[in-house]
Amino acid sequence: MIKEVKMYTVQCDNCKCTSGDNSEFSCWNDESTALDEAKESEWIESEGKHYCPDCYSIDDDDNIIINEKRKDINQKHL
Repeated sequence: MIKEVKMYTVQCDNCKCTSGDNSEFSCWNDESTALDEAKESEWIESEGKHYCPDCYSIDDDDNIIINEKRKDINQKHL
C-alpha cells in the first residue's frame, strides 16, 4: 500500500531551492528537525525568511547580504 504522509523541508526564500536538494534526505517528519538540518547545512533565518548558503553572504559589519541575482533561479528552470 502507498500512503500519503506530511513531511517538512526548508525552502530558500530567494532561489526557491530546498534544504535537502544536495543531500540524501530532502524532508523530515517535523518542522523542528527540518530547521535544525538546514542550519547544520549553513542555512540562515533572517527576518522570518530562510536563505541557502548560495544566496547570502555576511559583510564585515555582520550584515546579511542577499544575492538578488539568484532570485527565483530554481523556479525559472521548471
